[in-house]
Amino acid sequence: MITIVSKSKRKKIIECIELCNGILKDDRFYDEIKLKSGFDMTEATPTQVADYMKDSDVIFMVKFFKPRGLRKRLKYRKTNAYTNKKYPNQLFLNTRKLNRSKERISATIIHESVHAVDNQVKEFDFGHGDNDSTGKGNTAPYWIGRLAYKYLKRNNTLEAINFSGIKTIDSLENPLELDF
Repeated sequence: MITIVSKSKRKKIIECIELCNGILKDDRFYDEIKLKSGFDMTEATPTQVADYMKDSDVIFMVKFFKPRGLRKRLKYRKTNAYTNKKYPNQLFLNTRKLNRSKERISATIIHESVHAVDNQVKEFDFGHGDNDSTGKGNTAPYWIGRLAYKYLKRNNTLEAINFSGIKTIDSLENPLELDF
């Protein structure tokens, strides 16, 4: 199972990591993924993706970046977080996007953890291609991130899952790290 960790002392981030690890330990979460009929942009089945996630031994480190300067602030203004294949077990959260709810930040972390597992798997790719989120709600990272969000909003129950109205989660490829 993926394990989310961080050196952050921020109470909100610590709580988000606890929420994520709780979801990732819950068989019901993987069972719900397995019920899905399929994901876009991959030949991997939802059962395979869920099993890869559940069987993964990834230790996923949450770090931070802060876009500085007008050009970078404009470039990363919609970016909540990103992963980078050079740092496959690290997630970089945008410090300018931490004013969101714990559920949304946790969903971002889960979304990015799908990329970490995808980077480990050789048989399939189950990402979402480029960083334009338009039309990618049915890809594994976006769909599973939204499932985590709904799971947390319903107090850890998987009743009445409805994915409409959930905004997509952005990701990038280039790291700008600021760890604190």
